[in-house]
Amino acid sequence: MTERAPRQLQKTWMVLVLTVLAGMLLSLKVQDPGTPLMFTLALLTLAVLKARLVVLDFLGLRSGPRVLRVGLIAWTLFFAFAAAAKALIAAVSPVG
Repeated sequence: MTERAPRQLQKTWMVLVLTVLAGMLLSLKVQDPGTPLMFTLALLTLAVLKARLVVLDFLGLRSGPRVLRVGLIAWTLFFAFAAAAKALIAAVSPVG
């Protein structure tokens, strides 16, 4: 572990804390049925950003195998896109 690594982890930790707080604020807005789809997409974007930071910094894959790094981030993106598609369908569906 280099001398820079603990500082990088501290910065990553602070970004994660801020994104969690932002996500909590957004989730209060998303619970309202009349909320624009934009808030849901912003919440999903924050979730993908948090997952990326955890994969790269806390799992130590920033310098790890590329295939594993890409696979874990693609897995996160797949579920974020699935959730976004569900939210979009619910937003445009006339049934409700």
